[in-house]
Amino acid sequence: MTQKPHVLFVDDEPRVLDGLRRMLRGQRNRWEMSFANGGAEALAVLDERHCDVVVSDFRMPEIDGAALLEKVRTMSPDTARIILSGQTSADNVMRVMALAHKFLNKPATPDEIIEAIDVVLGAQATTSTSADIISDVSGVSSLPSPPAVLVELLSVLEDEKASASSIGKVIESDPAVAAKILNLANSSAHNAGRRLADVTQAVALLGTNVVRGLVLLHDIVSVFAEGVHLPTAWMGALNTHSVQCGQLANRLSTAKPWAPHAFTAGLLHEIGQLVLATSRPDQFGTIVSEWRQAGEAAENAVAGGNTPEAEVSGPPGLCRLEFAGFGTTHSDAGASLLSLWGLPSDVVDAAASHARTDTPTTAEDLNSAVALAHAVVEQELGPVCGTRPVSPLDETTLGSTERNHIRQWRATLLPPEPAAAEGG
Repeated sequence: MTQKPHVLFVDDEPRVLDGLRRMLRGQRNRWEMSFANGGAEALAVLDERHCDVVVSDFRMPEIDGAALLEKVRTMSPDTARIILSGQTSADNVMRVMALAHKFLNKPATPDEIIEAIDVVLGAQATTSTSADIISDVSGVSSLPSPPAVLVELLSVLEDEKASASSIGKVIESDPAVAAKILNLANSSAHNAGRRLADVTQAVALLGTNVVRGLVLLHDIVSVFAEGVHLPTAWMGALNTHSVQCGQLANRLSTAKPWAPHAFTAGLLHEIGQLVLATSRPDQFGTIVSEWRQAGEAAENAVAGGNTPEAEVSGPPGLCRLEFAGFGTTHSDAGASLLSLWGLPSDVVDAAASHARTDTPTTAEDLNSAVALAHAVVEQELGPVCGTRPVSPLDETTLGSTERNHIRQWRATLLPPEPAAAEGG
């Protein structure tokens, strides 16, 4: 952003607006601020000029906060949405959480308001993502999930005795739902400024009844739309890759200070592909098809034996094709979404840097652990965004601890040995 961001505050009580003016006077050198008395006046401001952030009360006559945010999402999808409100019913809280990027309780301190605004503004400047994709990212409210995983999730949620642990275990098999539940937990007014990366903790914070209501009643999850150009197997392969990266990154992080975030960072590192598939399905589907066809041609050239593998000019990785078509990549789009959704910065950074050209030899931080896990899983299960054919990984260059963790992870992929026959 070259100009100062524009922040619009909305409340139907003039004294509240006056209080916000006084509290935030010190931010005038950083933000342009407007103050609207009610939803209708806010919409008039939005008609006149672009707003980077809207901070709205919930309980307002005629146009309440949820209705206003729905209109903002339609009129200006790249505008970040924050609710600043007092008491609301449980169902209204779920409505707001499904619409807002952040939810603050009244009375909020100036520091809490400033931090919330800085988080959503920071997401728009996190990466080199183009303005069009930032608009797409801000407008994303749910991501697509494999139908089989949704069936399992709905089944466990229908059990009113299901625990946070059992619900979390199912959610951890689906990057789309995991990202949204973490978004909701990190946007919650009850989160007190923490950045959660643990799915089970997020379910426990929200409460199993709230999670059940959000999934069953408020459309926070979706099945991928038919009729686009993406191959049927694409989502299944991406989902498997993401889960396995989470498991391997978790192993690589054993006894490391950043271990608590490792599984989630691995699980969510490819979330940008779901963002592009949701916001621009046909264009992204065409790019994925081009990437697959170029890779298959290169693999066939190697398999034919006429061209040594070393002489094959590797086809462009998915990121190169995305940048040519969109001016951004799924790595940047994913990092922008995770930042906007309030996830910890190291999880955001891991998503932004997973598709690096150099494979780390040691897991010395979360970024290198996820990048190494990504490279190993692509080699083992096939590429989801890298070049094809997959470049062989010289594991003799890896640290002994990393080799041991990779060997243990590979063992989990093997089918169980048949049980010995009883009797003699």
